[in-house]
Amino acid sequence: MDSEPRIALQINTSTGFSSQLIRGVVQYVQEHQRWSLLVQPRGVRERWQIPRHWKPDGVIARVTQRSQARELQKLGVPVINVSRSVVSGFDFSQVVVDERMLGSWAADYLLERGLCHFAYLGLVTQPHYTDTCGQGFSERLAERGFRCEMLRTLSTGGRAREAPTVSELKRWLRSTPVPLGIFAADIESAYAVTDACWSCGLRVPESVAVLCGEDDQLLAEISNPPLSCIDSDPRRVGYEAAEQLDHLLRGVSASRSARLVPSLGVVERRSTDTIAFEDPQLADAVRFIRDFATTSIDVSDVLRRIPMSRRALEQRFNKHLGRTPAAEIRRMRINRVKDLLRDTDWQMPQIAIAAGFSSTEVMNQVVRRELNLTPTEYRRKSRTNQA
Repeated sequence: MDSEPRIALQINTSTGFSSQLIRGVVQYVQEHQRWSLLVQPRGVRERWQIPRHWKPDGVIARVTQRSQARELQKLGVPVINVSRSVVSGFDFSQVVVDERMLGSWAADYLLERGLCHFAYLGLVTQPHYTDTCGQGFSERLAERGFRCEMLRTLSTGGRAREAPTVSELKRWLRSTPVPLGIFAADIESAYAVTDACWSCGLRVPESVAVLCGEDDQLLAEISNPPLSCIDSDPRRVGYEAAEQLDHLLRGVSASRSARLVPSLGVVERRSTDTIAFEDPQLADAVRFIRDFATTSIDVSDVLRRIPMSRRALEQRFNKHLGRTPAAEIRRMRINRVKDLLRDTDWQMPQIAIAAGFSSTEVMNQVVRRELNLTPTEYRRKSRTNQA
């Protein structure tokens, strides 16, 4: 292709997820290609066609409607679908968040809060969508012996429905035992849940912990309380979509299966700041570790706080958290290291001390073993994703 390729981005620009996705495409273009990117400001539910005069050589789009799929197919150019919807009969390459893994992570995270009642609010307003996020959530809970109440979800290629009303959410919340952990697939649903909790007198996070499956920073932070969210790494989705399109433009065949992008982890805010274990000694031990893990404590300090044998404590941790007290201390320290590497310019010795490690060398060994990256590599990667 002699001239500079013209790439149309048929993606809304009104949400944090989509904006970051577009930034990922731009990052790929800056690093690898010279493309003319064509984009128009649009809202999530605005329907728009690619203007005829654009004459794109390729398209990256959120393909959610059959009529849209037909229009894109008529262009006769490579199309990458970055929507979780799949319109049957159209064989577009797809690059999306690994939603089953995301749902599994959400279950693990809420289980770590000590909750034993769980519910899922799926994304039902999107057509041609199969809810693998809810499947991953409920399957992981079932593996740990817990049930999941499903308010709304979509089966394979399900038809879109109206989102639940506030009255429906309030009735549902009143019928569900507390303390309750709710996983909402999207930011609008999570926002609606916190609003409904407030309306019917349920405190978040004390009675209901709410976790969202996408991190729209603006909406998450203005929610009352601010919402904990899973960072599904939309920038990486955009980057890999551009890479896939680049391969197709150069005649390299693409896999027919969707390319699944793993999420980065949970961005913790107030909506999940709770410890709800029914065992008061276990709750006290977990709270002690989370309060003091970044000091020089070890398991012996936990046992001085919680009078029981080391074996009994480890059995309770393994039963409810799936790891030992020592592993929980280590996990909290690693989380602190990750935050400091991402958000500060501190040197490694300063980070090691702030995270509770006895030395920089010990921190380096633990981080490399747990993350398969050195601290320096993690800092570089996290800042590339944020840039």
